[in-house]
Amino acid sequence: VGASLGIDGGPIFQILAVENLGLSAAAIGLAFGFGVVSLPIQLYASRFPIERARRNVQISLVLAALQAWVLAVLVGIGATGGWAAVALGVTVTAEISLSVFYATAWQPLLASGLDTRGRQRLNSTWPAIARGVLAGAVVLFAALDSAGRSVFLAVIGALSIAAAIGLNAIAAPRPAPPAMPTTSVSRKSATALAPATRIALVVFAAVNVGAVPLWLVYLDKVLWPSANLGAIAAVQTVAAMAALLGWRSTGGDVTRRALVAAIATLAAAAGIAFLDGPIDSSAEQAVVVVATALVAGGTTTVRIAMLEAAHRVVRPANTVRAFTLIDVVASTSLQAGLLVSGLLITASTGAAVRLTDPYRAFVVITSAATIPAIVWFRRRSSEDDG
Repeated sequence: VGASLGIDGGPIFQILAVENLGLSAAAIGLAFGFGVVSLPIQLYASRFPIERARRNVQISLVLAALQAWVLAVLVGIGATGGWAAVALGVTVTAEISLSVFYATAWQPLLASGLDTRGRQRLNSTWPAIARGVLAGAVVLFAALDSAGRSVFLAVIGALSIAAAIGLNAIAAPRPAPPAMPTTSVSRKSATALAPATRIALVVFAAVNVGAVPLWLVYLDKVLWPSANLGAIAAVQTVAAMAALLGWRSTGGDVTRRALVAAIATLAAAAGIAFLDGPIDSSAEQAVVVVATALVAGGTTTVRIAMLEAAHRVVRPANTVRAFTLIDVVASTSLQAGLLVSGLLITASTGAAVRLTDPYRAFVVITSAATIPAIVWFRRRSSEDDG
């Protein structure tokens, strides 16, 4: 569903936006970045009581179904111009509804009902299975004609409704116990974010900004115009799936895994910085494919490691607030990266496609910023444990 609606730069939406609706990179990036309008609403939604979490996830799935059906109509009628721009509104509203109803509910549900190993399994194995399905879905979507893509989106909407109904089998969490401190000062201290949690926000911001946003659009417009976008998107998905399947639940330190993955991501970003474009040799194409896989796998590993690390430092009294803020920072930084990338791709068109290429220079710099942020978190969380 997220890939079809353009959540976090979803690859299916990127393909239909470029190939079916003829939207420009700048317009797509602007729409992805415009999701920041959800921030005030999402911050207010952090007050939702945890017992409403299951219902809120169901609401987000129903809204996603409606949005997928709107896209199905646009692709089916071959919308262009102003009608095609409606798709940009769909991805903005999808980001808002996900941020308000889903992001404020899902991780608090896991925090209330699972231990650390069970939580890691649910945050790794099952998303890996989903990404495996997505890899095939992206290839299928890229191979379909407009009518087939319209049917595909309609089916996605129906599956979203089915998922919402299926969640009725999950028990709603119990209300959070009241905070023990009775004075206003002690209550504020009990519900304040731990210092390590604040630093985790910095890590999520850094990794999401540098996660090669609008990569498919960049390849199509600048570096590899003849690339099969469906195949490249599948490489991203399979690499992320492999990282998730390769995750082994542990009660020990997870930040070391995040640091190693961040270094691998930076190496991959640097590896594509000096390619001349448009590329045409098999060797250059192989470099792009390998770099695509490494970045996707690396950023996925950093995210899952830091998500578990955040669970360990978040105080029980402010679970909903803390994870809402984590999502706010993560999604906002990703949207900012998408917005900037749309502009940089436009600036990179016709430029010498090397390190001076504005888009790839941006990717290298932002990938490098993740490493010191993780080191900072490791030091602070170790001090807190001590």
